[in-house]
Amino acid sequence: MIYIIIIFSFLFESIFSNIVVNHSFLTPLFLLTSLSILYPYFKNKKFNFVIVCIICGLFYDIAFTNSQFINTISFGICSGFIILAYNYVNYNIFSSNFINIINIILYRIISYLLLCIIDFVKFNEFSLLERIYNSLLVNIIYGIIIFVIINLLAKIFNTKRIE
Repeated sequence: MIYIIIIFSFLFESIFSNIVVNHSFLTPLFLLTSLSILYPYFKNKKFNFVIVCIICGLFYDIAFTNSQFINTISFGICSGFIILAYNYVNYNIFSSNFINIINIILYRIISYLLLCIIDFVKFNEFSLLERIYNSLLVNIIYGIIIFVIINLLAKIFNTKRIE
């Protein structure tokens, strides 16, 4: 179930980004959002979760950004944040989407700083803030929808999560 949702999120992000105009206020990060919501279903396999996040970041680099390991590194760091954050909150729609929001902000900051380090872009705080707020709306909505779907599928397939 976990990997089907990850693949669906990856494909849906690809379709959505082709439909929505570039530089719109609806910038999808559906793969990262689904990873934020799915972590409790990895059943204390933190290393497996980190590896899945790094592989997803690598595929994200290949499919969407054509950058050399920027998203691989960003997704790896974000996986550590997700693991750490779920140690302090219960799994519910509000806390998981709060983690999702913080994770999107963290991802945008890390990837932007990495792009600045390799001198791909010049640092501009307004550009960074624009990238952050362009990502939030559609990913919060997707996070709520995917949370509901995952919980329904977990009940249907009797899948347990970390408590």
